[in-house]
Amino acid sequence: MIKKGTRVNIYGREYSIKGDASDEYIRELADYVDVKMREVAKNGSAMDTARAAILAAVNIAHELHRLKKEHKERDMAIYKRTENIIDTIEEQFENIRFIE
Repeated sequence: MIKKGTRVNIYGREYSIKGDASDEYIRELADYVDVKMREVAKNGSAMDTARAAILAAVNIAHELHRLKKEHKERDMAIYKRTENIIDTIEEQFENIRFIE
């Protein structure tokens, strides 16, 4: 089955994007890119599409990198906390005397 493209508008230009994701999700991503391109364009004068796309991509990459770092730090904190809980349980278990 050939999937037809989802029509989206990014930075005043129409594109057809094909993918396995739902049309709604593809539009959501396109809207996000459009917003990011417009954000960088409003900070400069008469920015062409390529420059706006590159600056938006750098901003999106920065967001992704920051979120990955935060996720990794959170995972590490959870791991350490879990290890401490396991150690505490093991210590308590060692102190239990079983009656035979």
